[in-house]
Amino acid sequence: MSNNFGFTDLMNKDEHKRKKTNTKNIPIEEIKENENNNYDLVDIEKLADSIDELGLLQPVLVKQRDKYSYELIAGHRRFNAIKKLISENRLPEDYEVLAKKVDEDEDELVTRLKLHETNLQTRSLLKMPEEEKIAIIDDYMDILDKAKKQGLQINGKPVKGKTRDLIAERFGISHYTAQKLIRKAKEEGSEEEGGAKISPQKKTTNKAITQLKKIETQLGKLEFEGTEEEKEIKKKIIEFLKK
Repeated sequence: MSNNFGFTDLMNKDEHKRKKTNTKNIPIEEIKENENNNYDLVDIEKLADSIDELGLLQPVLVKQRDKYSYELIAGHRRFNAIKKLISENRLPEDYEVLAKKVDEDEDELVTRLKLHETNLQTRSLLKMPEEEKIAIIDDYMDILDKAKKQGLQINGKPVKGKTRDLIAERFGISHYTAQKLIRKAKEEGSEEEGGAKISPQKKTTNKAITQLKKIETQLGKLEFEGTEEEKEIKKKIIEFLKK
């Protein structure tokens, strides 16, 4: 396995290019959140207070998609904390976010892997809610499968090895736990309806439902000023998301 891909290779990839990666201030309206982000946005209030007091100490990671459009790769919590500060008038509406740009020509699978890597540096998979864990494993499996089929190499090494082994290594879990999570992800993503595999459209719908459930969870954690009107609005939004 020494000649095969290891996850440390991802962070060491094209080191000379990473050193020359542009760091710049980008208007917040030009940054769009990543649809592939399956990580919950936890402790936004606390992070917002920290940014308000100390400033943004670490730049977010973005990939340029158009002249005035960037996709967020890493830093979704920081990004949402900044938006919260703007909504509360603690930061100006024209606030510019300190961001690092990854290479625009970087393989999309590598970019998707980086989204996971940056989140996993601060959060343990086993401490995440079950739905979040399954969504993350499902996305990781998809990336690994496509990387193997495309013969993707990272830092000169091919992405090889059993999916179970790679997931166990990356998430710091046992092979048994990795296999159990893989099985659950497959059951949810490839369930059969009337003897036929679930359609791509249905998969897209299921992913949207998962995202709505995450929004519902986050909404439930929001703290307003406690007025009856705010409580009623919050209640109606949650009821709408459950439909």
